[in-house]
Amino acid sequence: MPAKRQPGNQDSAALETYLNKRNLGTSPEPGPQMEQSNDSPSGNDRIFVVQEHHARSHHFDLRLELDGVLKSWAVPKGPSLDPAVKRLAVRVEDHPLEYAGFQGVIPPGNYGAGKVEIWDRGTWVPMQADEDPAEALAKGRLKFRLAGEKLRGDFLLTRIGGAHQGGDQWLVSKLRESPAGGGRLSHSRPGRRRRSAGDHPPPSPQLSKLAASVPGGADWIHEVKFDGYRVIARKRGQAVTIITRGGHDWTARFGDLAERIGEVSDEDFTMDGEVVVFDENGRSDFGRLQDALGRGDSGSYVFAVFDLLDFAGKDIAVLPLLSRKELLREIVPEGNSRIVFSRHWSGPAEGRQLFEQACRLKLEGIISKETRQPYLPGSRQSWRKIKCDNRQEFVICGYTAPRNGGAGFGALVLGSYEAGRLIPRGKVGTGFSDRQRREILAELEERRLSVSPFGAGGQSEEVTWVRPDMIAEVRFAELTRDGFIRHGSFVGLREDKRPGEVHLEVEPEAPQGNPVVCGIAISNPGREIYPGTGITKLDVCRYYESVADLMLPYLVKRPLAFLRAPTGITGQIFFQKHFSAHLPKGVRMRTLPDEDTRICHIADAAGLLSLVQFGVLEFHPWGSLMTRPDKPDMLIWDLDPDVAVPWREVLGAAFLLRDVLAGAGLRPVVKTSGGNGLHVVVFCKPRWPWERLKPMTRRVSELLASHNPRRLTVQAGKSKRTGKIFIDWLRNGRGATCVAPWSLRARGEGPVALPVNWGDLPSATPDGVTLRNIVPAMPSEWREAADAPDEVTAALLIKLGG
Repeated sequence: MPAKRQPGNQDSAALETYLNKRNLGTSPEPGPQMEQSNDSPSGNDRIFVVQEHHARSHHFDLRLELDGVLKSWAVPKGPSLDPAVKRLAVRVEDHPLEYAGFQGVIPPGNYGAGKVEIWDRGTWVPMQADEDPAEALAKGRLKFRLAGEKLRGDFLLTRIGGAHQGGDQWLVSKLRESPAGGGRLSHSRPGRRRRSAGDHPPPSPQLSKLAASVPGGADWIHEVKFDGYRVIARKRGQAVTIITRGGHDWTARFGDLAERIGEVSDEDFTMDGEVVVFDENGRSDFGRLQDALGRGDSGSYVFAVFDLLDFAGKDIAVLPLLSRKELLREIVPEGNSRIVFSRHWSGPAEGRQLFEQACRLKLEGIISKETRQPYLPGSRQSWRKIKCDNRQEFVICGYTAPRNGGAGFGALVLGSYEAGRLIPRGKVGTGFSDRQRREILAELEERRLSVSPFGAGGQSEEVTWVRPDMIAEVRFAELTRDGFIRHGSFVGLREDKRPGEVHLEVEPEAPQGNPVVCGIAISNPGREIYPGTGITKLDVCRYYESVADLMLPYLVKRPLAFLRAPTGITGQIFFQKHFSAHLPKGVRMRTLPDEDTRICHIADAAGLLSLVQFGVLEFHPWGSLMTRPDKPDMLIWDLDPDVAVPWREVLGAAFLLRDVLAGAGLRPVVKTSGGNGLHVVVFCKPRWPWERLKPMTRRVSELLASHNPRRLTVQAGKSKRTGKIFIDWLRNGRGATCVAPWSLRARGEGPVALPVNWGDLPSATPDGVTLRNIVPAMPSEWREAADAPDEVTAALLIKLGG
């Protein structure tokens, strides 16, 4: 098969139509990045994505990585898992690879305006290994296999017509499964017969990407990296198969281990793990595993299991990782010396401690995994491996003669496959026992070649060349600039991989710049903002990026004040309304009529993140727009309880205020304050000045307090608020502010000022939602109230005392 173009080498000509249709200055869609990327899956696997597009015409977009771009089809009804259903797919312009991760809202006035969400993603391979998929597309017929979160198995794209309304017409359909191959459907069908273990192979294992350090953030767990053979173990009925990551069936080779695995449960299952041999200190040892395989000592094999793909006929792989591990923990019995559950640790602090301990114990390293992700066969998207030393596989391409009459050979000549070519990687001459040298030489002599597998430029009279189909694992000190290993030491032979899978793994260099969020470079990304939580500045930035679409309607075109905590919440914290010197990118200053000082405002997510980069934690907008600063479009009552007031009474006060306002014909909404209080909000048309509406808000507060003077007060003095809830109406006035919906608070573990529906309020708790457990979604009552603000009439003002 022709060599695949690497993802970073994007074809600018192929993307010309994409770029001509878009104004990337006003649309959040990504532009192509022409530098080399290291995020591509290995081998022939390529990424795919299906995005749901809520545009003028709702549809789904299927995108397949090929030749450095995403080949794209608009599928009006979306791909189907039913082989009897064929869906129309209209070929559209190629998209850059960066589009595979795009989610967001394309603003009105732009091409394709509307919301884009990722519906499915994973990897794909052409079903015909000897066929160039680009040629197959050109001919109008491509068979391909998907390994996604929802779409799995074999699919067919067939062209049925030429250009029509801006694109070629195709059909996309699911191919019927056969015993010879195919992927699993994400949802089993009622009454479908149970397949035997040999009906079709288990999926490829999910892979990991080499990382320079332990990932930060709360959404990662961390496991010890085992030093053995990665396998998928599948039980169907009484039959158990053990398949290596290279697709080899080693069930018989592992002796009675398959039988022991089958005893774990009476139900069918598919598990992912590693076959290892432990030493006397409980460390997995690849050398001992190889010795055991050589002796046929199956009693020493242990299956360390860390993931569950299916159980009792149900597809578990679609669940988040933590859910899969919880079920796996229930299935794998404690005290079994042959089948052990791989323990995990949570959070960045424990991850760093685990890595340090692994290195002290001379283990290979750790694996870090995103907790919310499904199982993605063949993908390196959400798993990271952090190694204590440099160690990886190389293809054996030749050997040199031994020196001074030694046994076997002098050194092995090594290589790796990069973009379909075999590249020299140097030699390894240490780490072998005499027995290993003799045994390896015997195998190499059967593979002799007369020419170098590297091509004409790789010839050397000192080397005996061999067929490059054996793999050695090597530990080494470093790589030279040319990619050659230095101070290599042999670890063992690998038989669980194919030579074409062996690629050079280069640990990412420390970033030359800072991470970028919404176009803003983030300095000090690892600084802990909420001490003891592991929540870093980068975590805060990514949180605000995730809620920007929800939050911006309450910030854009409004005068802003904010709370800054540049070094975290235990450092200096101060309230700020404007900048006298440096103005962050995306932030604007303006002087309003009758204002002595200038005010800040932002227009987009870049402005929001620019302020976060500047140390802002809390956002406090005015209740009016800059265009009409004296006429509010929202009124706010802040229910601020004394510490002695029970939370249930704060809830009661909020419902009482709701009823008072609703009785006057208004539609209030509610949000938590991110602390002990609640905010009741009324959206209104900007008709009346603050001077008319502020007295009304006070009168409503007094009316509310009169219902329960023992617990409610409108007196701001601390001495008069003991044991009471202060109904703060002073938020309503020109220049007064209130914390914005979705804003973080500078306390605790990152609580959020969260909008909720009234029906969900009884289950809310103070500080109950933080940036770690929030599920961003706009409550329907907030959306409806903001879209159709209340009309405050003169009669209503008179009725409420304004």
